[in-house]
Amino acid sequence: MFDYILILGGPIDGERPTPLLFERINKGAQLARENEAVKIVVSGGIKGETQRLSEAQIMKNSLLELGIDEERIILEEQAKTTLQNFQFTKRLLGSEARVAFVTSKFHIWRSKKIMKKAGVSYQAIASPNGKGSLGFRIRECFLRPLAFFNIIW
Repeated sequence: MFDYILILGGPIDGERPTPLLFERINKGAQLARENEAVKIVVSGGIKGETQRLSEAQIMKNSLLELGIDEERIILEEQAKTTLQNFQFTKRLLGSEARVAFVTSKFHIWRSKKIMKKAGVSYQAIASPNGKGSLGFRIRECFLRPLAFFNIIW
């Protein structure tokens, strides 16, 4: 059981989530509908000079469009990496918070490794990979061995 759902940031297209990120958002919204007392943390900052809205704000906007009450959404707008998603959420919620995190299916393995590096123990929940995720899935194939040997997280 969990009290919070952490949705990890991801790629955006202007001020909208890409299909890959929308799958994460949609999965988080589905979990929130099934667990009405749960709050949602959307984590992701501004990564580019031309980016006007943080990934967290873009995810929040999508959750609102999906009918999730604004009072249930917590923004974490500083993280630029998966490690920071976990670290900053831990700082925001405390180390005893019961959290489930949502990320794309292809990203789960490495995210679990990064989660341990951040010193948290969250439940992992996979969302579908989403349209246009092939490049990201290929990237994970190259990053996985590096993460296995602790070269990167």
